[in-house]
Amino acid sequence: MTASPATDDVTSPPEVDDGLRRLEGYGFQAHLYNQDRRRIVDRTIEAGFDWLKQQVEWSQTEPIEKGGFDWRELDKVVAAVSSADINLLLSVVRAPDWALGDRPHGPPGDPLDFRDFMQALAGRYQGHVQAYELWNEANLAREWGYGRIDAGEFVELMLAGHQGVKAGDPEAITVGGALTPAGDVDIPDQQVQAVDDVRFLEQIYAYRDGIARDAFDAWGVHPGGFNNAPTQEIGSERGSGWNGHGSFYFQRYAQHRAVMEANGDADKPIWLTEMGWSTANADPAYGFGADNSEDDQAQFLVDAFRLIRESAPYITHAFVWNLNFQSVVGPQDEKFAFGVLRPDGSPRPAFEALREMTKGAQTRPTLA
Repeated sequence: MTASPATDDVTSPPEVDDGLRRLEGYGFQAHLYNQDRRRIVDRTIEAGFDWLKQQVEWSQTEPIEKGGFDWRELDKVVAAVSSADINLLLSVVRAPDWALGDRPHGPPGDPLDFRDFMQALAGRYQGHVQAYELWNEANLAREWGYGRIDAGEFVELMLAGHQGVKAGDPEAITVGGALTPAGDVDIPDQQVQAVDDVRFLEQIYAYRDGIARDAFDAWGVHPGGFNNAPTQEIGSERGSGWNGHGSFYFQRYAQHRAVMEANGDADKPIWLTEMGWSTANADPAYGFGADNSEDDQAQFLVDAFRLIRESAPYITHAFVWNLNFQSVVGPQDEKFAFGVLRPDGSPRPAFEALREMTKGAQTRPTLA
């Protein structure tokens, strides 16, 4: 991997014991490809966070043929994060054309190709990447293909990916690919389709007598905040719409946990691999952002961390969506308004609030 200078002139906020447990991981999802990686790392440390998440497109990393890898940019990403002593979660999506089979996009036709890729990925970055998320939002047609959403196929993909990671790096953690927060949606003329995420998780565990329990070390969840505060009970109202269904609320994670417990998988933790609130934006589908001021966004993120530290001991890691996408996409893109840094890298109120947020003191061993 290409070397990257260690960050030694940025300090984390002081550790404060507020009486609540400290999460095992405070993370940002960032985009580090062809970006100012030093600034991203510095901002992460400045906020007192210790994890970064980077989405990896398999189609860009093994693009032309099986075994034909292009590691150049990913090597730089991993080196920049690892040299700063920040933990890294890589979330893998989008099979290359050669692996799609009869699909136009999405997962591979043969899960064993995914296994082989994950083994190569984990083997290359052994000791430098701590965790791998096995796909993203498989209950959504945009990620899996219209008319093709299938919980059993997703389980087979996760099983293959889990096996590949463990073959490449037995110490690495696998995270079951988080689902999109959604109800049942089907709009054929737009090729838009989603399966309710809680129902899809039930289907995951029902497949092959619950073999999914062998497919990941932790379960990933994307709890949607929409225009609702994290402390709001599911079904309560705030703003103009996006109320009622459980997928519109941050506490959706508790419904995922109930499914895990009902299926004998309560020994596994949950990782919130995306959590965030949009502000006003140019995408009509994300109109809920107009109900959230920048101060709301800041307060909701802080309250979300406090809530899970207080009342959800099974959640061990949480990643804010997102750190720096305002430097990557334009204001018309729905990802823009979730960012906690402005296009020039300066902080929005949400970043400042996360930086000042008490995270709890590190647990240190007691000397005999």
